Amino acid sequence: MISLLFLLLALLGHPASAAPSMRAIAASTEIPRAETPEVPADWVTVPSPMADVYAAPQDRGTALRLSRHIAARLPQLAEELDLPVGNRIHVVLAPTQELFHSLQPGSLPDWADGTAWPHRGLIFLRAPRLRGAATDSLETVLEHEIVHILLGRAFGPRPVPRWLQEGVAQLKSGEYTAETTATLARGILGDNLMSLHELSRGFPANALRAQLAYAQSADFVAFIQNTYGEEAINTVIREMASGERFSASLRIATGTYVDDLDVAWRARLQSSPLGLSPLFSEGVWWGLGALLVPVAWLAVRRRNRRKLERWSREELLEDALYRTLERVFQEPASDANSPTRDPVDYPYN
Repeated sequence: MISLLFLLLALLGHPASAAPSMRAIAASTEIPRAETPEVPADWVTVPSPMADVYAAPQDRGTALRLSRHIAARLPQLAEELDLPVGNRIHVVLAPTQELFHSLQPGSLPDWADGTAWPHRGLIFLRAPRLRGAATDSLETVLEHEIVHILLGRAFGPRPVPRWLQEGVAQLKSGEYTAETTATLARGILGDNLMSLHELSRGFPANALRAQLAYAQSADFVAFIQNTYGEEAINTVIREMASGERFSASLRIATGTYVDDLDVAWRARLQSSPLGLSPLFSEGVWWGLGALLVPVAWLAVRRRNRRKLERWSREELLEDALYRTLERVFQEPASDANSPTRDPVDYPYN
């Protein structure tokens, strides 16, 4: 009887026909407990239901703001992606560039504005005064890194494909901006767009090509979501997190083969007015202005020279006319029988 009971529970708990959800996959993946960061003793800790924010005393106000933002936005992002929140997240707000680098558990590039370590549950941000004229708000950077945490935990030991990681993070944090479209436009204008197969192999080492890869990743994720629905990108995440290949995951999510998907996506980009946008940028107009100024000056100079030449010819004709008239009035009659000349009616001013 006990054996039969266990069999019934197993059948009820694991129906063979049900596809595994992302939450089940993530729950079955062992996620290490988040590490508490080693920060200076005088720092403040601002807790929230799902995360702690650590900051220097002078940044307490910013830490409070970030804590409230995490409490509101983290559950939303998890729900949008159909991912579990997982273990507690620790957010470190560095007051100096030196601490931003030294507190990290690994090395990072100098230009990094924020970092995420998914399996450690760590996010590192720079205090606002270090960010200068950064275009993205600190909350935007925080959301970007939270998406990295959620995706990294969902994939467990498997690496998250770069295009998926960065594309989803940019889209969900609202980083698909005018700068993204400008980068895409330059790629279209130079016929440098990368294919889906190229994106799936990783980002290029070249800085300009890498920037284009970031922009294309965000645009492709947006294309999938807008064309096939928000659930489609979640299906891609679920399939790839479970070990499915890139092409097969897209086929399952969209019902379209990857090559056809690639053609439709890039055709949409190339047929859009984005390719013309570099021609209308402020820098190009200034450049055109610099070229047109000397051309316009030469045209005006040529027109003025022709006008002066015309005035000179008219003046010569007037002088000739005056000399002729003078000769007519001053010429004496040859004899009395000569015909009388009619007076010339010359207007006076």
